[in-house]
Amino acid sequence: MMNLLSTVYKADVLDALNILWKGLVAVFLVILIVFIVVLLLNLISAKSAKYKQAHAGEPTVSDKIKAKWEASSQAREDKKAAKLLEKEAKKQEKLEKKQQDEQDK
Repeated sequence: MMNLLSTVYKADVLDALNILWKGLVAVFLVILIVFIVVLLLNLISAKSAKYKQAHAGEPTVSDKIKAKWEASSQAREDKKAAKLLEKEAKKQEKLEKKQQDEQDK
């Protein structure tokens, strides 16, 4: 009976050790992946900081885009204002023509 229990326990221990090493390897791989991602992010942020220092006075891409957007929106506003002025001028011409026709009669 004792011999039977010892073999069962050995098999269970071996199964547990098999599961254990797989779990430990998985945890190690996850930690390694997180470490590599953190290293890459640090490298990227360091390069970004160096680039910003080197180009401190220059406008950024987002500044250029904002300036272009503002210029185009100002152009749209100018076009709208010109159209409104044109409509008002046409209305004024029609009104003057109508008054001239009434005076001629």
